[in-house]
Amino acid sequence: MPAYDYRCRTCDARFEVRRGVDEPEVPVDCPKGHGSTTRVFTPVAVGGGASAPAPSGGGCCGGGCCG
Repeated sequence: MPAYDYRCRTCDARFEVRRGVDEPEVPVDCPKGHGSTTRVFTPVAVGGGASAPAPSGGGCCGGGCCG
């Protein structure tokens, strides 16, 4: 189940709500009881981790059969 980040417009608290993708977008109250919240865009990290080593040797792409 995905988690969505929210921010309270009243007290600026940030919090997370888990809900199914198929659940309707309904208003969410702040944990402190305020009702004026907004969903915060959170970019997903792509890449940036350790990269895999380049393949070497064997097979046609590695130079094993190409002259």
